Amino acid sequence: MKKKVLPIILCCIIVLLMAGTIAYYVYDIYVNGTPAEENIVRVLAIVVCAIGALVKLFVPQRRRSGLEVYEKAYEKEIGQAFINNKPMRKKLLCAIRLYNENKYDKALKNLAALMKDAESDRDRVSVLLFIAICYADAGFTEDAIKAYNRLLQLDYRHAQAHSNLGLLYDHEGNYDMALQHFKKSIDIEPQNYYAYANRANCYFRQVDYANAEKDALKALEIKNNGKEMTSLLAIIYALENNEEGKNKYFQMSVNNGQNPDELKNAVEFFRKGQASEENNTAF
Repeated sequence: MKKKVLPIILCCIIVLLMAGTIAYYVYDIYVNGTPAEENIVRVLAIVVCAIGALVKLFVPQRRRSGLEVYEKAYEKEIGQAFINNKPMRKKLLCAIRLYNENKYDKALKNLAALMKDAESDRDRVSVLLFIAICYADAGFTEDAIKAYNRLLQLDYRHAQAHSNLGLLYDHEGNYDMALQHFKKSIDIEPQNYYAYANRANCYFRQVDYANAEKDALKALEIKNNGKEMTSLLAIIYALENNEEGKNKYFQMSVNNGQNPDELKNAVEFFRKGQASEENNTAF
């Protein structure tokens, strides 16, 4: 009841204020002899503000849940999942919001419920993708790998799943499996910057600088402001004693937003590691 009474009280106050302003304006002209144009701007400003306040009070405003942000940010990942079922699509977006808030347990619980109610493989693929992403970011690599493999059973041509799965195998040191999935991702989506970037890093960890350089350069053809790859190239050229190449990509990386001190430290770290390996080999 109070919610209904308060707008009415506010409306009465606003109307009285507006009526009082207009009445005083008329009084000022006819009784005090003030020129009409002297206060017209002030009166109009008060009237316009009052009308605006009344509109805000009584015209229903579209309530925003904030989920539109996630729908836009994860447009590719969500795709057409639950496109004909708005409540279910909203639940998916709520789970994505929980994931972004690092509430992985709650996100996974919601996603598991969605998985049971999914009506098509299209729905299941999107849900499994976010299940895998949640597990990966929470540090449960094996569970993430299982989720990606389940996803690929439904859609083997899912480029992002192959790339992400390759990254997990790479971090586990299973380079052969990682390279297989990166290749599959690139075969499916030749302009996939992240697949090339992930494979470049994988080659780099195997001290295959030639292939790492090749993939990094290809990634930059797709996305020329990718600081991950400009940084990697700066490190590779530093290790190969190519000062010109190192300086070129070091500057590009800084221009793309990389912290110069962090990149210097990375270069020195890998240089020391290389020197240590060479000394061990010598003995």
